[in-house]
Amino acid sequence: MSVFLLFTQICISQAVNVNQLLMDGEKAFVENDFLLAKEIYIKAVNLDMKNKHCWFNLAVSELKLEEKDNACEHFYQAYLLNDGEALKVIKENCPNFRNGEIMSIEDVEEKPKFIYKEEEYLLFEKNGINRRYIDLLRRKFRGSKILCENLKGQIYIQFTISKDNFLDIKVLRVFEEKKREVVRKEIDSILNNMVVYVSAKNNGLNVDLWEKWTLPVTF
Repeated sequence: MSVFLLFTQICISQAVNVNQLLMDGEKAFVENDFLLAKEIYIKAVNLDMKNKHCWFNLAVSELKLEEKDNACEHFYQAYLLNDGEALKVIKENCPNFRNGEIMSIEDVEEKPKFIYKEEEYLLFEKNGINRRYIDLLRRKFRGSKILCENLKGQIYIQFTISKDNFLDIKVLRVFEEKKREVVRKEIDSILNNMVVYVSAKNNGLNVDLWEKWTLPVTF
């Protein structure tokens, strides 16, 4: 599999010096000076650790230098920042990443579940998230005074289920900064307390999943 750099898209909100480092790194990479590119991208990462392009391009440079372990970890950092291309590269180049503690839902022996009123259900069905789970979630959201007071319109909830039997949640599109943390905490509390989660298992051991699921929620 050929891996290419994600070339810089200049954004007004990004720091000018990070953009310059990304462009300098691209130049070094194109000239096959992968060691210099790596050094430049390390500087970029240190300046902006939430920039997925910095992590991805650092990882590509390390892959070219045959530093696979470092590259896999840094692709993973890009993936955590919602870089879908990074996940493809990890699956292709890091088949036993973190000793198989993170797997695809298609490959695990036991799919994740949830327990509600002592009944156990699959969290995900063929057509997506279990409808019983979604209906329960809607009722909980409608009953939340905090969400009703702080949200208007549509938001997106992105989550994955961890090997520790809880949901790792991100709330997308809450535009007012003051409301963002209040909303995130309330949604986190609702999702992680309304049912008991049972993580995916492989060879009898709990595993994390690569997949992330997104739920649109309208208020």
